[in-house]
Amino acid sequence: MSNKFIDSLKHVIIEDDDPRPEAQPPLQAHSEPSAAAPVTATPPAESPAHYEPSAQPMSEETEHVYQRILAKTNFETTQVATTIHKYLDPLVAISSLDARTRFQTAVIQAKAQEGLSQEKILATFDGLKVALQNEQESFRAAAAATKQKEIDDRQKKVQEIGDAIAQKQKEIAQLQQRLSEVTTELVGAQGKIQRAESQFTIAAQRRALEIDQEKAKYISLLQG
Repeated sequence: MSNKFIDSLKHVIIEDDDPRPEAQPPLQAHSEPSAAAPVTATPPAESPAHYEPSAQPMSEETEHVYQRILAKTNFETTQVATTIHKYLDPLVAISSLDARTRFQTAVIQAKAQEGLSQEKILATFDGLKVALQNEQESFRAAAAATKQKEIDDRQKKVQEIGDAIAQKQKEIAQLQQRLSEVTTELVGAQGKIQRAESQFTIAAQRRALEIDQEKAKYISLLQG
């Protein structure tokens, strides 16, 4: 099923309960008139016949998402589209009929043979909108679950790791403080030992000198 058919369906005002081709407005302002379907006055610019949906450029990833949504909301895959094509496709070979006339004729035949009505066709689009809304709700639910799993849980872990780091930093600060205190104590102890050694060396040297002097004195007395 071609995109041209979708465009035709979007742009056509479908016939009312009285299936007369001449009562239909033209598909486009430049549509060619035919003997089977006289053209009426061009509808105003706000008419659905002139509605042109804008196609915004999408990235490759966004296009992939779009195609997945399209697959679940594609009018071409509906029973109504299949029914219309059943009568529309054979008319393509009739070159004297323009696209609008072929479409209207196909819809008239589908209505006569299978009870296809304007209401059924438009209701199909309403159903597609419901399907789209369901897809949106499903995505929101999945996104929320993913956020909880992929984001919230990781945020919790980040917080836990941050708290652990803060605790370790506190412990490191306490250890650094203790290291400073012990270092001070070490320096003090080393100073005491050095002073004691120095004092003992000086005292021992003095006493050794005194002993030598005293010995000399006694030697002198003994030799007297």
